[in-house]
Amino acid sequence: MISSTDTVIVGAGPYGLSTSAYLTEAGVPHQVLGLPMHAWKNFTPPGMLLRSEAFASNLYAPGGGYTVEDYCRHIHMEYKPVGLHLPVEMFVDYGQWFQSELVAHIRPVEVQDMCRKDGYFRLGLSDGSSLVARRVVLSLGLKAFGQAPSALRGVPKPYVLHSGDFGDAMWARGKEIVIVGGGQSAIGLAALMGQVGARVRLLVRGEAVNWSKEPRTSSGIMSRLLRARVGLGRGWDSNKPWLLAMSYMLSEYPASFHKLSLQHRQRILETSWGPSGAWWLRDRVEGKIEISTRTEVSHAEVRSGRVVLEVDSGNGTSAISADHVVLATGFKVDMARHAFISSEILSSLSLIDGSPDLTSNFETSVRDLYVLGPAAAMSFGPALRFIYGARCAVPRVARHIGGRFKREAGRFAAPPHAATPELANGHAGSGVHAGGVLQAVERNAE
Repeated sequence: MISSTDTVIVGAGPYGLSTSAYLTEAGVPHQVLGLPMHAWKNFTPPGMLLRSEAFASNLYAPGGGYTVEDYCRHIHMEYKPVGLHLPVEMFVDYGQWFQSELVAHIRPVEVQDMCRKDGYFRLGLSDGSSLVARRVVLSLGLKAFGQAPSALRGVPKPYVLHSGDFGDAMWARGKEIVIVGGGQSAIGLAALMGQVGARVRLLVRGEAVNWSKEPRTSSGIMSRLLRARVGLGRGWDSNKPWLLAMSYMLSEYPASFHKLSLQHRQRILETSWGPSGAWWLRDRVEGKIEISTRTEVSHAEVRSGRVVLEVDSGNGTSAISADHVVLATGFKVDMARHAFISSEILSSLSLIDGSPDLTSNFETSVRDLYVLGPAAAMSFGPALRFIYGARCAVPRVARHIGGRFKREAGRFAAPPHAATPELANGHAGSGVHAGGVLQAVERNAE
């Protein structure tokens, strides 16, 4: 079966659900493809706490009323904008509540392939059906972009796993686990696995773990004001007001990042918001987990059912043996790793080291193809790596799509081989009537 709609949102996480809420308000017929909060629910261990503060962890709707604070009020729980320490289970519940209230028109399917023909996108779905759309918004998060040190790439699962490969961490109980990485994911996993009974060793490449400071420890009026309002935290570790002001601009106004030269954008991405651990994790790790700094894995192999690492450090090279190695070594955007995108679309994309080069409206070089979330960071800065980036990105994308939909509705031509009832309805269960589209299709049929 082939159906059609104006816009398809691929991904049902915070960016995808927020985009749907805004497109509904704009009257744009659309469908959301994916399971609500799927990656957060299935690939983040229960018990993990969000790095972002509660005020910076909202999904967004044009009328308001659906923030984390609103959800806490809904479930009769005390809310604190800073220091709430939001568990991932609660964040998933919050996202699903947001979806149940605002995004009823969701299809729990995966995209198997996506090509472009005659100005339309055609998507093959995991339920065997096809969907034709004029526009596509990709909001898929980081899961496809996990990277591994070269020495560990040839070691098979389950001996080496990426932090995004599993959800519940109870499988680690009683096992020896080496975690490679020095950021929030690595440190949070170390704390959690230690609590469930694993023997954990953390290998950090840097000189030391970079711990963030408690918000109340900031000094100076300017520092306190800026830090209190920056959704992504401090960024550069400095008390200099001009650097704090830059962090504020990048956090609150991602469009300003887009106007910088490529060289400046790349430098900022490399030097700001690097690996660090949240201040409230420190007591759960220090003195409880073995931490080795200034380390780098130079070789790895499986011997007698265990993985053996050769680790270079300031004290020379040593061998470390474990049941499993967990990589929390970050992500590297590479659009080619989205296997469902056709080679024709990929070859038409303007890419910067694997990242899409986006317009000021988050549109790629392929007309009507938009990218949100971490894959947009090269164009809009570190804010897009976090939930907080949706605050500025989603309204902009929705306005652009809404404007095009209104301009094009009167001259809309039916997609080839599309079922017109879907065009009449806009999308299943959405409550959005696409009468202008249907009338245009009828005029084309005359």
